[in-house]
Amino acid sequence: MRAGSVVAIVVALIWGAGCSPEHPHYFGPQLAWVPDAPDPSLINSVAFAKREPPPGTPGYLDTIRYIDNGVKYIDRFAEFFVSFDGQICFRGLVNRQAAVFETYQNYWCMPPTAVNNVEGLQDNVSHVNSVRLWCTLDAPQCAQRFGITNFLDETSPIANSITAQTVPYKRQSEALQYLIYLMGGNARQSGRLGR
Repeated sequence: MRAGSVVAIVVALIWGAGCSPEHPHYFGPQLAWVPDAPDPSLINSVAFAKREPPPGTPGYLDTIRYIDNGVKYIDRFAEFFVSFDGQICFRGLVNRQAAVFETYQNYWCMPPTAVNNVEGLQDNVSHVNSVRLWCTLDAPQCAQRFGITNFLDETSPIANSITAQTVPYKRQSEALQYLIYLMGGNARQSGRLGR
């Protein structure tokens, strides 16, 4: 087989993978062959649940699934998960005010203990609502973008919040607060400041 044929086959496989209807999970099995890659089995690990759920409330994994379903409702390739190092992460339509060139090989993460409050944002223009997780004053730039760098995107890889589109946004913000509580954080719902 000639070298040109091998190159053509490799290019066709890469192009075909890029056009497939299912985007791969960034931490998924495709990284298993990379030396020192994160272990995919550590995603959503129950080891990061620091508190027991109160009786009659959803558990840690059920809450993660609920939040993930909410972001997938808006964008089927979006994803919510707890990373291998215990951070809450979003992939897909995240921080759209900053990321003009979205790739599904990037994701935004923040430690649950660094979340100050969770805010439900209603969008009266597009009618696609979202949630925003704000960093505490002690950790002002706790949100970080990880993944494969897109050379077209010149935005900062750190931020003071993460915004993700989801449905239903009020219940999703409550679920995020609850998950953060289960993971040892103390996020509160955003509201007006008292005088």
